Amino acid sequence: MSRFLYYLIFMNMLAVIMTPVPRLLLLRSGDGALSAILLSIVAGVLFTYITVSFFLQFPGQDFIQLLKKHTSNWVRIPVTLFFAFMWFVAGIITLVMTVFLLITFLTPEMSIYTITLSILITVFFGVLLKSKSVLFTLEIVFIIMIPLFVLMFFKLFTSSELDLDQVRLAITHINTLPDYTSFTSSTFMFMGSANLIIYNKYFKEKHHISKGALVAITCLGIFLIINAYLIPIGYSGFDKVHQLMFPWTSSVDAVRMKFGFIERVVFIFMFLFVTISFISMIVHWHVAYKLVLSVFRLKILQVQQQNYTPFLIAFVFCVIGMWITIQATQYDLYHYSMYYYNILPIFVAIFFLTMLAIKRGASS
Repeated sequence: MSRFLYYLIFMNMLAVIMTPVPRLLLLRSGDGALSAILLSIVAGVLFTYITVSFFLQFPGQDFIQLLKKHTSNWVRIPVTLFFAFMWFVAGIITLVMTVFLLITFLTPEMSIYTITLSILITVFFGVLLKSKSVLFTLEIVFIIMIPLFVLMFFKLFTSSELDLDQVRLAITHINTLPDYTSFTSSTFMFMGSANLIIYNKYFKEKHHISKGALVAITCLGIFLIINAYLIPIGYSGFDKVHQLMFPWTSSVDAVRMKFGFIERVVFIFMFLFVTISFISMIVHWHVAYKLVLSVFRLKILQVQQQNYTPFLIAFVFCVIGMWITIQATQYDLYHYSMYYYNILPIFVAIFFLTMLAIKRGASS
């Protein structure tokens, strides 16, 4: 497997800590969240295996090319637009979460317009990068961030503020029936491989998914999703953690580095959060932009050799993102994110059915 595929999968896993997923799980801590997490690990690894195995059969071809070759337009266009919507909303959730977190913890006196606009300007140019450039950017960010993630988790695990009794109390609820929202939101962590619908074009050599790769993906997924749920409980308490709007940030803020040049670990976390959020938004919106561009390319925007439809699509994304961020509240963020995660099984069903249609078309 290409190293870039690992980056896409692991980036999505790391970014989940900075999404509404932890809070949605903690709100259902006594109602089947933990059993849903365990079930989602099985479903997520299976999704990753099926998705990667499918795209490895078509090296150097993205999903758009496969749809054009092996399906009719009445299938291709609705599926493409639905997928574009799903990836666009994933980016919107990250954008709104980032803005709210910055306003709450770092820049409470700064205008929401200024914060959102500064983020969107960077994301605008990131979205318009070539897909290969996005992958290289992802690689650079991933390599730089890994040591900081290791440091953050080390401090979280070794802090005296971590109450293991609260963690054990949470684990006693493992025998509760799985909660649907907890299951779908947890499964989102394992969906990084779905980004292959665009980036598979750059994986031109035929590979196979090894047992070692699956074990690595499974182990990291288990580590991150379990800790995304249990660490806030260990720091805030099983009965009180659901009151926190940003449970992970509040947990990290309880940790200090006694002899570090940065005493509060939350500043390291915020740097990690903002960086991973930026690259996550760029990756998701780049996929959405490519999908929309495969359906709409306006001839009226053709000026000599340059077509400006890509700029229009990225601009529309940013305008919608600005409007939603300004209008949304913290309640809206978690409320509508829950709806988004709950329709993920529909996305998976359509995704797999489309895969079957492509395989049949390719074999005939």
